[in-house]
Amino acid sequence: MFARWVPVYRSAPAAAGEESTPAEPHLPVPVVAAHGLLGAATLVLVLVLLAALGAGGS
Repeated sequence: MFARWVPVYRSAPAAAGEESTPAEPHLPVPVVAAHGLLGAATLVLVLVLLAALGAGGS
């Protein structure tokens, strides 16, 4: 999602009256960064939980 957001964020804004403007350029950089960090933290915590429960072990 980050790779899709960067080019849209960097592109020139559309005309004020244009309705087809995507929402991505209006997202603040800290919100996008926090979303990515929280997603990564969630993935790590799920993996730690699965390891603690012994899932996938032989």
